[in-house]
Amino acid sequence: MLHALRFHRLRVPPIDGVGIYIGFDRAGNVLLEVGVVEDDAGARIIHAMPARPKFLP
Repeated sequence: MLHALRFHRLRVPPIDGVGIYIGFDRAGNVLLEVGVVEDDAGARIIHAMPARPKFLP
């Protein structure tokens, strides 16, 4: 998850306050979607799964 977030290839506009980042896993095999919420305390990953087609170009 962290690798996909740090080296994301695509950022989807926030949905209900959740930023969606699309990036590969560490092996470079699977595209992941990672949902992140940011507030005064920092950023927290609240969602991760294989990327759904609706988020892919």
